[in-house]
Amino acid sequence: MPNAAVKGTSYSLNYTPELALYYGNTPFVEREAHPDSEFLSKLPNHVQSYEECSRYAPNLVYIGAMDLEELENKEQPWFEKLEPAAVRFGKYGEIMPEDETIGFLDLCDVFDLVWLEKDFAAKVKEKLAKHPLIREDLLVRLESGHEISEIEHEIARSAALPLYSGGKIVGCSRRGHEFDPNLTAYELLVNMMSKTSAVLSMLHLIKNSGIKPEDVDFVVECSEEAAGDMNQRGGGNFAKAIAEIAGCVNASGCDVRGFCAGPVNAVLAGASMVAAGTRKNVAVIAGGAIPKLYMNSRDHVKKSLPALENCLGSFGVLIVPDDG
Repeated sequence: MPNAAVKGTSYSLNYTPELALYYGNTPFVEREAHPDSEFLSKLPNHVQSYEECSRYAPNLVYIGAMDLEELENKEQPWFEKLEPAAVRFGKYGEIMPEDETIGFLDLCDVFDLVWLEKDFAAKVKEKLAKHPLIREDLLVRLESGHEISEIEHEIARSAALPLYSGGKIVGCSRRGHEFDPNLTAYELLVNMMSKTSAVLSMLHLIKNSGIKPEDVDFVVECSEEAAGDMNQRGGGNFAKAIAEIAGCVNASGCDVRGFCAGPVNAVLAGASMVAAGTRKNVAVIAGGAIPKLYMNSRDHVKKSLPALENCLGSFGVLIVPDDG
């Protein structure tokens, strides 16, 4: 039996401060309980810009644009001592801006749950068309968009959640069922963004590993979310949904959970399959969690710090037989 080896890795960030502001669990719950709180009124003043985010040294380390050893020698605090130039792409992945992330969310949506305003959709399509990893067959998935009046009606009458970019509504995320608490607009937005950020890392993983998408034969997904309905609340399957969008047409997959230890369990499962000869090319993948955005923002505001939890982190590992 072969030993298992890591052929490639990917690490990406989706910069999403407005998703954080409205749907990160700490401000989301505060808005429900205390909508006029001092914390909520001050939080927008603590938002990092995309440029600041992409000059923040720990973020650059994550995407492979800076070595850990270099970070150790950087003057602190890092949020004040930003790098001279913004960096989007590193050797492992990228920091995708929020407008492109929302467009990518629509691209990954297969149930027409995401509606984008038509002018915004057109502008973001132009940007995504320039992305080195977004193929034409992916780009055509982006909708042409809706009138803002349609989106506002869906928000007001059908419990859809507004999607913001640049401080204004540019779309909405719709519910999947009128009564099922597992298919509310919020639950589905959380799940779809986890999937979307994971797809981004999957695309980078395929590039970094030098493998064809169709050669991936199994995906193990290990985020902290659960997909299902009232009959099967965590039935899944994120793994196959991610594989579908990424073009891994021959891949099956499963979801593995374990909170923060999920990736460890997923890598063990993937490596075991490869070592046993059951699978040849196993991708371990995970997307980020909207509820974790701005999770500690209350303390950031109290201490006059920027709200640093503004990105959805994702990663991928490709496990293959060791060729020596």
